Amino acid sequence: MFPVFSQAARFRQLMLQVGMKFNTKQEFMEVVRDFTIQKGRQIKFKRNESYRVRAVCKWKNEEIKCPWVAYASKDHEETCWQLKTFNNEHVCPRMNKNRVANRKWLAQNLVKKLRKYPNLKHCEAAAYFKRRCDLNLNKFSLTRALTDAKNAVYGDAVSQYYRLRDYGETLLKSNPGSTVKIGVIPQVEGDPIFQRMYICLDGCKKGFKAGCRPLISLDGTFLKTHFGRQILSAVG
Repeated sequence: MFPVFSQAARFRQLMLQVGMKFNTKQEFMEVVRDFTIQKGRQIKFKRNESYRVRAVCKWKNEEIKCPWVAYASKDHEETCWQLKTFNNEHVCPRMNKNRVANRKWLAQNLVKKLRKYPNLKHCEAAAYFKRRCDLNLNKFSLTRALTDAKNAVYGDAVSQYYRLRDYGETLLKSNPGSTVKIGVIPQVEGDPIFQRMYICLDGCKKGFKAGCRPLISLDGTFLKTHFGRQILSAVG
C-alpha cells in the first residue's frame, strides 16, 4: 500500500514513483514542479482537468521529442489523486534557467529560509538557489520574491500602518494611564498619511518619577523597512 502524503515539502527530495498518492491535484502539481526544477528541466501541464492532470517536458526539436511524462488522476474511490504513469527518462539537456521557478515558487521556498535567517540578503538567496537547484535567476524576479517572502514572514508594512490606532487602543487598555499620540498629515482626498507616533507607558512614567535621576538620554536608530524613517527612544 502506498502512503498518502499531506505536504509536498516532506518528499521534495524523493523520486516520484508510480502508485504514489496525493491528497489534492494541486499537491501533485507542486511536487512535480519541485521535482523537475531540481532536475533542471522545464515542464508544462498539457492536461489539467477536474479528474486528471498530465505533465510533459517542454523541450523538443525537429527530430526528437523528450519522452518525460507524469500522469495522475483520481483513484477509483475518488478520495485522493494517484500517479498512474511516470516516465523519468529525459533526452533534453539540463538547463540552469527555468520559467517554472517563478516569483511565487521562489517566495514559497524563501519563507522557511527567512524564518531561520532573518537578515537574508539578495546575494545569499541567489547563492542558495544556485547551490540547491543550479538555477541562474533573474535579479528583479528574485528581488520581488524576496519582498513577498518578507511580507509573509513579517507581515505587509502597509497593512500594519493601517492598524496603528488599534495598536494604540490596545496599549491603553492593557496599560491604563499610558500616553499614546498619533500624528498624521491630512489629505484633501483619501486617507491621511502617517507622520509620527509617541508612546509613554504608565509604568515607565511612575518609575522615572519615583526613583530615577533627573537625567534623560535620547537614542535613535533608522528603520530598515520599505518606508524608512527613525525610531527614537528616551531613557531615564
